[in-house]
Amino acid sequence: MIKSETEESVFTEIFEKFLKDYQEWPEILEIAKKNSYNLGREGKIWIIGGFVYRPIIRALYGEIPEPSQTDIDFLIERGSASEEVYAPKGWDVKRTEAGYFYLEKGNIRIDPNYLYSFHSIISRHTIPEMRHFFPGTPMNIQSIAYDLTDKTVGVIGKHGIVAIRNKIVQINNPEEAIFESEKRGMRLEDFVREKAEELVFFRWDLTPINQIPDINENHKKNGKTTVKG
Repeated sequence: MIKSETEESVFTEIFEKFLKDYQEWPEILEIAKKNSYNLGREGKIWIIGGFVYRPIIRALYGEIPEPSQTDIDFLIERGSASEEVYAPKGWDVKRTEAGYFYLEKGNIRIDPNYLYSFHSIISRHTIPEMRHFFPGTPMNIQSIAYDLTDKTVGVIGKHGIVAIRNKIVQINNPEEAIFESEKRGMRLEDFVREKAEELVFFRWDLTPINQIPDINENHKKNGKTTVKG
């Protein structure tokens, strides 16, 4: 498999082709941009989550199951969840249990997340900057983003790229992984395994990624000593 900077350019090319072919993308992008203003200034926007990594995995390794709902998660530098929400005709504005808004139309859901109110940023008491997003994702596969300004996949999000390369889902941030699994009423082991199976990886690991110096070497030596599945 390709490495490092080459991977970033290949992943970027794959994802940008996916966006170009995605019929609803122009309207979805408009929604993100118009909900990213604060005091008249537009902030930077990133796309995060499965909307980024699923088409890349599909292009590299073949078909994976399509979720019943398409979730599009944005991470927005500026803006306010309390300001008036821009929603084109046909989109319903709804609220999460925590009070944050999202938009739905058919089987598409858009979550305009803001850095200053993102759970992993708040829980770790870090400055709301994008560089602090990546260490706070529950699983390595989630540590990837598409920068709508620089038009690149990855950059800081190396763990997500490595996850795709090695076809393995691992714990990235233990506290956030526990938080998300408990929020879903799942055991941590089931939470991680389910994500791996969704992506047809079938390799998963509960050991925090920063405690595994060389995943490939461990797997070669003892098969499933640290790698589950």
